[in-house]
Amino acid sequence: MDLLDKLNFSQMPFSRKARTIGNVTDNHDRYHLCVTASNDYVLRVLTLYESLEENSNRFKLWVCCMDKQAFTFFKKLNKENMVLFFVEQLETPALREVRQQRKMNEYCWTIKAPLIHHLLTTYHLDSVLYCDGDLFFFSDPKEIFDDWGKASVYLTTQRDLDWVEKKYGKFQAGMIGFRNDKNGLQSVKWWMKRCEEWCSLDPDEKRFGDQKYLDSLPELFSNIKISTHLGINAAPWNCVYNNNYQIEKKDGTVYVNNDKLTAYHFACFSILNEDEFELWSLNHIKIKRAIKKNIYEPYIEKIRNTIQTLKNSGVNVQKYFSKTSRKEVKTFYKFTPLRRKMDETDAFYCFCTIISKEYVLKGLALYQSLQKQGDPFHLWIGCMDDDTANILEKLNLKHATLIPFHQMEDTLLKEALNDRTLTEKCWTMKPVLCSYVLRTYSELDHIVYCDADMYFFNSAQTIFDQWSTYSIFLTKQRSTDQVEYEHGIYQAGLIGFKQEPNSIKILNWWKERCIDWCYDSPYDPTRWGDQKYLTEIPRLFSNIKVIDHAGIDAAPWNLVMTGKYQVKKEEQQIFLNNTPLICYHFGSLLILNSNKYELWKLEKLPFTEETLNYIYNPYLQQLQENHRKVSKVDHRTQYFSSVPTNYSPKNIYHLKGAGT
Repeated sequence: MDLLDKLNFSQMPFSRKARTIGNVTDNHDRYHLCVTASNDYVLRVLTLYESLEENSNRFKLWVCCMDKQAFTFFKKLNKENMVLFFVEQLETPALREVRQQRKMNEYCWTIKAPLIHHLLTTYHLDSVLYCDGDLFFFSDPKEIFDDWGKASVYLTTQRDLDWVEKKYGKFQAGMIGFRNDKNGLQSVKWWMKRCEEWCSLDPDEKRFGDQKYLDSLPELFSNIKISTHLGINAAPWNCVYNNNYQIEKKDGTVYVNNDKLTAYHFACFSILNEDEFELWSLNHIKIKRAIKKNIYEPYIEKIRNTIQTLKNSGVNVQKYFSKTSRKEVKTFYKFTPLRRKMDETDAFYCFCTIISKEYVLKGLALYQSLQKQGDPFHLWIGCMDDDTANILEKLNLKHATLIPFHQMEDTLLKEALNDRTLTEKCWTMKPVLCSYVLRTYSELDHIVYCDADMYFFNSAQTIFDQWSTYSIFLTKQRSTDQVEYEHGIYQAGLIGFKQEPNSIKILNWWKERCIDWCYDSPYDPTRWGDQKYLTEIPRLFSNIKVIDHAGIDAAPWNLVMTGKYQVKKEEQQIFLNNTPLICYHFGSLLILNSNKYELWKLEKLPFTEETLNYIYNPYLQQLQENHRKVSKVDHRTQYFSSVPTNYSPKNIYHLKGAGT
């Protein structure tokens, strides 16, 4: 039992209706704000209070407690500028009847207007600003009251899409103010009556909750202030996914365009635990760096500090966390150093690959190609053997995390890999690695698997732009009919998964099949390695992006074999016809020694001079340089390719200026 639970409520000699805690008399020259608080909202309401306390010494927060747990919580904290009372103080018989009929959130909406009216008339306050409990103040509330002026009613606009405002209302009921004058009292009583009659979460043509009624206030009453201040009641619907306002921090103050950010509405936000949060529960949204860094991170830091303070004082905070399952979370955020690093930019790319000893030089080239593009990225490397892990660790790759094979292997996987070749094991491990990274690093939004012999000639942004809001992406082979018949129409060397339920479901499906069967067998018409399974994914699952961009996962099988594309170079950029080359897959390439290479080990192919000069030569020079670099660190181990049995030279290439 924690300290708050030790307060035995049943033994307290008072009725809920009579009980008020806090200074109710010193009300002159103060900013009066009110809020409703239930047990599941106490952490957010406390964070709201502390944000006010940091920015003003002239405020008073009136907290209407919807249950005894909330009252007990705040009573123990004994906050100087907080007044506590039970909802029963303002309930009429009609409201008590309504309470039995409505959901808790609907009743909290219903009670807003009675709460404001109760405070204005009982304590003769000059004005009251209602705030939802998930609001947070970034600057002095004086900004709001100055904007309000002497108006009878203070309304904040949604600044949302037209269809949203038509359905849910033009004004936001999460922040609304009424003055204690004739017009203010008449308008709040009118709103109170409407909400008592009907206040449902399910909208009809003319109503939604307590909110859409507000559209009528400017038509029915005078002296209404409609705020145009972009920093007052800023919110996800008007800053994150609408309007494209400029959010920036200047001299320690956050601005929305040129308006100082005063209060932000963290609606649909959940506290899962002290490190994990749901930023938006309605769907998955991408939040820009400036908004996350300047708005969401300070709020999360304040919540985390509040939780730590409560824990240190003996409070069991876990009972105040959201009960939402991690699988149900739409916009997940985990407060970790990696996540904060990712949030320093609007685009941070997460990749993973699998490297065995003979792929060290190629995998290092993949890493270097990502680094050369200048995009913030991180590469998780599944190391298939100790030599690979040891050499890469010695190279101290700043933007990479090494994952030893045994960390990803479980009993089922170990048994499955017993009779598989190294190549087949690597294929099997692709979905295993993707799953491991997403599960272990739950703060990631996505992971893109690349074969270690992939090389980026351009920014990966094009891949992510094409991926957009889809759950996963697949890349087309774009090869000959024979190749696609034998090996599948999609390429397993470049595939992306997001940290969301549909994507994880697809990834698990692929992983299960690869563990069950993953062989380099030409005798099975429905399966080949890890790759042919991908053909079934668009048929079995939804929200799949199929990338058909000629410059993404270009390779010998779609560039050299088909002869469809002319390779050219203009202003230091390589094009396939008129499409920029993003990344090239150097599949079936053998490193015979530091100067000699087999470009395609399977058959003789017609490599053009432009393909060799603009694509292969730069890559092979990088491999050669990597051999020098690796040899300085480990001169005893050879990192050249294993030559297949019965191999005969087909497409030999010597680097210019190098001997045989």
